[in-house]
Amino acid sequence: MDELSVLFCRPMAGYAGHDRFEREADVVDWMELDAHVIGAELVVEDEPERALEDVPEGGGRTFLYRGVILSEEQYEGLYEAVLDRGDTLVVDPAQYAGALYVPEYHPSFADVSPPTRWTFGTDLDDAWEAARELGEPPWLIKDHVKSAKEHWHEACYIPAGASRDDFDRVATRLIELHGDRFERGFVIRKFLQLATTGVRTVDRRIPDEHRLFFWRGELVAHSPYHEVGEPLTDTAPFEALGTRVDSPFFTIDIALLERGGWVVVELNDGGISGLPEQLDPHELYRALVGRSGRGY
Repeated sequence: MDELSVLFCRPMAGYAGHDRFEREADVVDWMELDAHVIGAELVVEDEPERALEDVPEGGGRTFLYRGVILSEEQYEGLYEAVLDRGDTLVVDPAQYAGALYVPEYHPSFADVSPPTRWTFGTDLDDAWEAARELGEPPWLIKDHVKSAKEHWHEACYIPAGASRDDFDRVATRLIELHGDRFERGFVIRKFLQLATTGVRTVDRRIPDEHRLFFWRGELVAHSPYHEVGEPLTDTAPFEALGTRVDSPFFTIDIALLERGGWVVVELNDGGISGLPEQLDPHELYRALVGRSGRGY
């Protein structure tokens, strides 16, 4: 890549939700990077060609996608639409899926992840059988991409001693909350006690988690995942993790364990990974630009 170009897939004007890419867009503008914005709603509605109408065609550019979470099919549609216009995206559809869906990446991280099982579809009998393979609860449950940890007791955490009815109630609530964004099936993980930051919400203590950004296998930026917490002082144990993923841009979320050591919580495609509050966008983009052929 000769120079970094950025394709933001952001909510369009009038959208009531929070636009988490505003900070980055300001930095990209200040750095005078080639950048364009497309409407997230159109891409999600499988109309990527319409979304790209205002993006100049054909410069042979390679775009860094920064945008909302897309399904593999939606991302592939956008990738093909960009390709048809003479450009491309840094991450191809197979690489995108490989860093997004738990069944895709877990085999490469099983030795540093909680014991995990998954199903395809929403059958509760299948999910219960998969969970029981992990031994007795507590367990965590999510879909193939996201949890509902903001609804911790309601749709994410299954406590010790939980019955089949308890399990079904949590799993059903997860489906209800995710709606048509429920991705592929259930993922059930053995709950491990994480080290904490000393801060708690009504539901739980805030764990000591960190988000690591990798560019072409190299760890280029990191930050505590939550607004509270101290940065990692030693990243050496995590730097080799970048060689396990066949993608040029991805993130790994790790957490420190209460008993000592650490665990991989999840992976994400880099393009959809939000920047934690403590991570200055300048830091990430300077690292990406510096490794993309343009000094800064």
